[in-house]
Amino acid sequence: MDGNANSTVEIEALLVDPLPESLSGGSTVLVATTGDPSQHAVCLRILCAQGTEEDTAFVVTTRESANRTIAVYNCLGGETGQPSISIVDTVSEQQSISALYGETHVVFTPSPGDLERLVMALSDLSDSSVPSNRAHHLLIRSLTPVLKATSATHVGTVLERITGLRSESGLCLLGIDYTAHDEETMAAIAPLVDGVLWVTQPSPDRLAFDYQPTRGRHSRSVLDDGTDD
Repeated sequence: MDGNANSTVEIEALLVDPLPESLSGGSTVLVATTGDPSQHAVCLRILCAQGTEEDTAFVVTTRESANRTIAVYNCLGGETGQPSISIVDTVSEQQSISALYGETHVVFTPSPGDLERLVMALSDLSDSSVPSNRAHHLLIRSLTPVLKATSATHVGTVLERITGLRSESGLCLLGIDYTAHDEETMAAIAPLVDGVLWVTQPSPDRLAFDYQPTRGRHSRSVLDDGTDD
């Protein structure tokens, strides 16, 4: 796949605060970071913390390749096990090819902005997944490349279509670099989520979280509060 496919994956030693108790299954959450949310694998960390080995997750990667995502995810796995994942890779060169990498099913699409292909890829993964009564999660590791490639209105329409892949007890995690977007873009996305999980670094080696319910409405005060730490 890509040049780092067989390289050693190093996950920096971070002190990761416990997730807020108010962050629970059955929610669609905007995971807001300063900078690329893939850098510290924030959404993957949350999936490992909140999911179980009986759960499944559909993961859309828009910054890193499927191979890199799989390697990072495997490094994050704890002793209690972690959900199985299937991946839509929008960045690698093997575009529009479906493949099996170990136990991980991967579907490639041409670019982060090709949302119709993204919907089709997620549908293919959903159709090929083994039926389960356990939780189904959906992760888009970073919405920022998608929002850079197409309008926020279009992205919002597509999100309304695909968030249904999350089961009643599952999480839908939408990573975003909120410093890369203007107020209008954030306003278009915020009504689609149940809350914003602000991710901050009080120190270089620590990740902290603050969860703010949105009540389905964009609030300037919520955004302001989330930037304070």
